[in-house]
Amino acid sequence: MPQSIYIKTNFMDQDIQELIKLTTIIKVEDNVSRQVIYGEENYVSRFIADPVGQIDLSGLEQCWKNKWRFLGEAWTQERQNYRFLYDSFRFFYYSFEQLKTYRASSVVEVDDQVKVLYFNTLSGVNLAGVYHHGKKCIDLLKELNLIDQSQPDYNFCRKFSETRNKFIEHNFNPFKLSIKTDPSVWSLMNANPLLEISIHNAAERTFNVYVDYYEDYYKLEVVISEIIKQF
Repeated sequence: MPQSIYIKTNFMDQDIQELIKLTTIIKVEDNVSRQVIYGEENYVSRFIADPVGQIDLSGLEQCWKNKWRFLGEAWTQERQNYRFLYDSFRFFYYSFEQLKTYRASSVVEVDDQVKVLYFNTLSGVNLAGVYHHGKKCIDLLKELNLIDQSQPDYNFCRKFSETRNKFIEHNFNPFKLSIKTDPSVWSLMNANPLLEISIHNAAERTFNVYVDYYEDYYKLEVVISEIIKQF
């Protein structure tokens, strides 16, 4: 673990520790003690310092053609699941592409509050799409036996899915914990791509936790595209 990342377990709520294990949280702020208790205090997404592009989807088309030839023309549930994976990965990809565009627009249009509201809302819609379709891809990878618990990327995929469940679709698979989550779509209008989630327990907004949605997207894009390249 890098030296800049630290965990103050003596100050950390047990439910927050469990939340870190379940999801892709990169930082936790304790609003009572006014300090960062997990992660880098001055965290900056590596995709801001060293921006990268998305994969070229057209470069994967031959891999998909190989898979269709192998599966043949007859309808089977397996073939249908591969079709769902093909579509879900593209929805995942284009949701993020649009998210980047709308997020940049919301930051630029700071002098026009109507446009800020419009672009920031669209950013939130596409962020939900990234996690919704990303989780669908993960579910299909499991269904098709393309990823399992023996593989190093499995734990990240599990945490990506639970980030979607707990923060994006926060009424789905709810916590068996004494906390409530409150993601802020307004936190997307920021130069650093972090989703801020307020955590309420006995008091309101006891903690703020953060998810680097650029990091989550690019990591999952690599996982899925590398599997597709093996078709």
